[in-house]
Amino acid sequence: MTWLPFDPALQAGIRGRRHELFRLAAPVFRTYGYRGATIKALAHACHLSPAALYHYFPSKAAFATFLIDDDALDWDSTRIDPDIDPLVQLRMSVDLVIDVLPTYLLAIDLARQIGHPLDQPGLARFFGQGEAIFGRVIAAAAPGLKPMDARELARRVLAVIVAGPTTGLAADPVSIRATTIDLLRVHLARVSVEPARFDEAMTRD
Repeated sequence: MTWLPFDPALQAGIRGRRHELFRLAAPVFRTYGYRGATIKALAHACHLSPAALYHYFPSKAAFATFLIDDDALDWDSTRIDPDIDPLVQLRMSVDLVIDVLPTYLLAIDLARQIGHPLDQPGLARFFGQGEAIFGRVIAAAAPGLKPMDARELARRVLAVIVAGPTTGLAADPVSIRATTIDLLRVHLARVSVEPARFDEAMTRD
């Protein structure tokens, strides 16, 4: 299955292409920082010429802060596929979040390096969007869960993924995935999601 619920890089048009380019360039930003990452190196990572990269972003600063400035998806626009088991969609969402979240955390750090860090309300809005998106997928997997409770569970899951009890995502993504799945299992069992069906859906193909 190739379905992904809220991966902007899969969207058609320039917005999806910009997300794709930022992901390609992320290793360069991560290795050299904002100041050390040259447009030439960034363009090379994106398989573009510097001039072509400027077609998508007017400046290096705009490129570095794109994910923060971009209009994010939310609860209402998050795609739920009626043809795929919602629990399978939840499992795919967990894997996607673990895969893409480091890139979003990089964008926050780049904004700090540029001298325009997100303040507390800005961070709350930034992560609040993720809570709404992931909460929508959780709610689809557990129809007995109220939207407010689904968002709260999403908040807890994201907190585990960003910084688990001791290691956090950056140090041990495998353990963090297991912890995330365990957390979801406990909470969804309380709203009549059968543990055996949950376990089957959480197993990767």
